[in-house]
Amino acid sequence: MECPECQSTHINKNGQKKGKQNYMCVECGRQFIDCYETYRGYSDELRDECLKMYVNGMGLRAISRVKKVHHTTIINWVKQVGKLLPDSYSPEKFLK
Repeated sequence: MECPECQSTHINKNGQKKGKQNYMCVECGRQFIDCYETYRGYSDELRDECLKMYVNGMGLRAISRVKKVHHTTIINWVKQVGKLLPDSYSPEKFLK
């Protein structure tokens, strides 16, 4: 194992952090763990299914119960998609 900062192999164990072994480089003093986990988010397919359910009239908490996704997460997804939509038209423009 080597330090990600200086590539030195002179490292010591330095306790644990969130259940994982923490190391410290003797040369540069950098602290690090051996392996970092990749991002574990929801899949795009699950996100699309939840959004389709919402658009078709299903409630946020009902979607949450069925798909096992927190309702706040679903709300955030809806807000993200809403930002991509064009601005609403002004009714005065079409009434004349």
